[in-house]
Amino acid sequence: MTSKVSGMLKDPLDPIIQAEMLAPNLIRDFPAALPLITKINKAHVLMLLARSILSNEHARRLAGAILDLEAAGPSAFVLDPAREDPYFNYEATLIERVGSDIGGRVHIARSRNDLYATMDRLRARTATLAICQVMLDLRQSLNEQIAQFSSVVMPGYTHLQPAQPVTFGYHLAGFAHALERDYQRIVECLSRTNVSPLGAGAMAGTSFPIDREVTARSLGFEGVGPHAQDCIASRDYLVELLSGLALTATTLSRMAQDFFVMTTYEFQTLELPDSVAQTSSMMPQKKNMSALEVLRASAAQVLGAHVSALSGLRATHYSFGFDACCDPFRWTWDALDGGRRAVVVARVVVEKCRPRPERALALARANFSTATDLADLLVREAGLSFREAHHLVGDVVRTASARGLTAEQIDADLVAEQAKAMLGKSVHLSADLVAQAVDPELVVQARRNTGGPSNHDVRAMLNGLNARLKADRSNLDGTISRLNQADATLENAIRALAGRAA
Repeated sequence: MTSKVSGMLKDPLDPIIQAEMLAPNLIRDFPAALPLITKINKAHVLMLLARSILSNEHARRLAGAILDLEAAGPSAFVLDPAREDPYFNYEATLIERVGSDIGGRVHIARSRNDLYATMDRLRARTATLAICQVMLDLRQSLNEQIAQFSSVVMPGYTHLQPAQPVTFGYHLAGFAHALERDYQRIVECLSRTNVSPLGAGAMAGTSFPIDREVTARSLGFEGVGPHAQDCIASRDYLVELLSGLALTATTLSRMAQDFFVMTTYEFQTLELPDSVAQTSSMMPQKKNMSALEVLRASAAQVLGAHVSALSGLRATHYSFGFDACCDPFRWTWDALDGGRRAVVVARVVVEKCRPRPERALALARANFSTATDLADLLVREAGLSFREAHHLVGDVVRTASARGLTAEQIDADLVAEQAKAMLGKSVHLSADLVAQAVDPELVVQARRNTGGPSNHDVRAMLNGLNARLKADRSNLDGTISRLNQADATLENAIRALAGRAA
């Protein structure tokens, strides 16, 4: 018995190598590889015919067999690890259908190296478009919630301590801006992903008079890679895509963390419905925010795939090798799909979350988050330097806390009392001005033209977010439309060649 795939190799693959190294990969990868091999074969056969490298009869027979195998699906293939990988298994079945003289011609002017490089780019392109589509939907949902809750006052936090009053809509707008940047990083990967390696051969091109531009257009690529070895050696676009998705997943994880705290019994500023929660098998009172936990976990999944890719590539030769072009990306496809699903889950969470206005406002009134505005008032009305005002208000807050007072109970008399004791001078503020400075609803609206939480500023932000979302959706729709047209053209051409009705 000799090798099933080589005249050079005398011995067949060791049974243990087949069982432990090749079979698991073949079984796992073949369902995803089959439609990609099929699509590339269609474009390749049409190009070989157009360049007179294949006769019309050979091309017609190949086209028909390719369509037949596509219609039959994975069940038409008996996978054999002795044939190493998905492509050789596909080719063997194709040859069984039309004979070796015809079936063996489909691989003219091509290597598995450029075939698999092309498959990875097609798969990455599909994944990128799917991620971008759900990200646009999430951004739309965020924008709608920003508009609805732009007046719901809540405490803002730094170091998880009360900082300054904001609104829930303003808080969501921060995530909307971050996801806008995340989207741009991911969608910009398309221009570097959507480049055809087909025709690069094993690493140095081919002597056949092929037309790489023809296959590139048929497959919806924007152009061809100019350097054959670079086409084969590099999967940097996958690393870039994982990087962008890792940042996106991190944004979602941070949003989930904020929501997680806000939904606790201790905070109670945000409500999520039972439809996004799970319970305990033992504790009947439990309403566990499992959807938020999944969002936090997804960031680790994508980051792990990113680190795995970079770590695997780090010391490989700049050419084809399993350790350079395959194994580092073992977890990539699961991570890309997991990241996409996390975005979908995040959209559900965003759409269903509801702030608790009374509780949020009560905390903002009580927890001294208006202290900065009281200090600013002392600068404007009492002529203090900001550092003096900062120290004085800090002392006022400490005194109020010790007396059991909330922020809204600070008055002009308390400020004057502490100014005399701390600074040794009189400070006179009107009662109305102090009351306004510690009112979180007024404090929020005072922050205009600085990217703050006032209705004025949030409205301007939302206008920009909506305009950019509309442009991004239009651009993505145009890209998808062009790819769909390329698919339709390819399908019509291969069916016409095979003599099949479109």
